[in-house]
Amino acid sequence: MKKITSLMAALCIIIVSLFAPLSAQAKDKNNDEGMYNVSSEIYADAYMLISLDDDTHPVIAQKNKDKKKYPASLTKIVTAIVALNNIPDLKAKTKVSKNAITVLYGTGAQVAGLEIGEEITAEKLLELVLVYSACDACNVIAEMAAGGITEFVKLMNNWVKSIGCTGTNFVNCDGLHDENHYTTPADMALITLEAMKNETFNKISSLKSCEFHGYTYIHTNFMLDRFHVTYYYEYAEGIKTGSTSEAGYCVITKASKDGYNYLAIVMDSPVKKLKGYDTKCSFIDAASLFDWAFDSLKYSTVIKSNDIISEIPVINGKDADGVGLISKEDVTALVPSSLDPSAVMITPIEPPAELEAPITQGEKICEANVIYGDKIIATFDLVSAQSVELSTFLKIANALKNFFGRKAVLAITLVLIALVILYIYVFIKRLRRDKKRLAEKRRRREALDEQLSREYYERQRNNLQPPKRK
Repeated sequence: MKKITSLMAALCIIIVSLFAPLSAQAKDKNNDEGMYNVSSEIYADAYMLISLDDDTHPVIAQKNKDKKKYPASLTKIVTAIVALNNIPDLKAKTKVSKNAITVLYGTGAQVAGLEIGEEITAEKLLELVLVYSACDACNVIAEMAAGGITEFVKLMNNWVKSIGCTGTNFVNCDGLHDENHYTTPADMALITLEAMKNETFNKISSLKSCEFHGYTYIHTNFMLDRFHVTYYYEYAEGIKTGSTSEAGYCVITKASKDGYNYLAIVMDSPVKKLKGYDTKCSFIDAASLFDWAFDSLKYSTVIKSNDIISEIPVINGKDADGVGLISKEDVTALVPSSLDPSAVMITPIEPPAELEAPITQGEKICEANVIYGDKIIATFDLVSAQSVELSTFLKIANALKNFFGRKAVLAITLVLIALVILYIYVFIKRLRRDKKRLAEKRRRREALDEQLSREYYERQRNNLQPPKRK
């Protein structure tokens, strides 16, 4: 009996294990592409156009955003922000060291003419770094902020990693070419957006010129200078340029028009003969990206609040077997000016198969994507359109139904029934066997008693004395 019981218990465990629920992995959402394809010709090998009007900074258009590129003097954006993070007083002065100057001899680096031994403020050094792209100013401010260029470069690499850059490594603070000095457009976008949170960085990087040693140095971003007719772009503002033969021509700049604000990252753009002149195409590319966005895109309401997007079944709901999902607020997105509303699709992201009451009105259920032209242009929260109270009766009834409807429970129940039947069978069989044994024992005892009685009477008879004769 014990062996049979143990066998059935093991069978129960195996059945429960087989029917145990498995966990499902959620699919990773990853939208690598920009929202739209640029209709204008762009010469750069890599670029990004980012909206500054949304806190999520959506990528409006891009090409090769994760491709390894040499940043050249775009490096100085990191040099400036790391210096700002490590020099508390920008009015403080430092002395120009010999090493900061001589290390650049023979490199062909752009310099501002800093003299060994002269004193200069951190603020003026930052102007020379961001406006004129002076490499000697980079070395001096690196020594001021970290005590040495090598130590400062370590701070640069630590900082870019801390903000999430994964494809960037620096070996210097000025951007002079090195095979191990590289980045990606996506990392440069992340770096620039982080730097733009600093008001001093924004102020200095937006200067159109700076004064030093009696000279006026104009910003290396010629899009800001009216006298550079080929490149001037009236809506541009800041930030930084860079160029080497290996990096090509690069520019990161902002533009604002009619309430719309964009950031362009252009890397590895060539020199081309346009209109008969050799032209640095980085500035042309940035202007083309801005013009395309200003002319072709607009913010428009793609989802109105309280419009039912979809419906989810509700279990245990009182007087309701479903709930509508809506957007709590109007959803706006950058869309083509000639938007066809019928071409916009709304796709809930991993919506639940069903909901369980109670549900509160306005409760977040899941998210949804707004899709236009096979691209995700916005993501918003789907919330419950109304409240649904809990029905206690339905909850109990459904709980019992679900419990006994489960395959594992059904299997266990059948096993238990089989065990009970087996137990009854064994019990009856044992009872009959014991009854038969008792009957046989009684029969033997009766037979024995009868035999003993006969033997007794036989002895008694044999022991009787014959009657005496009179």
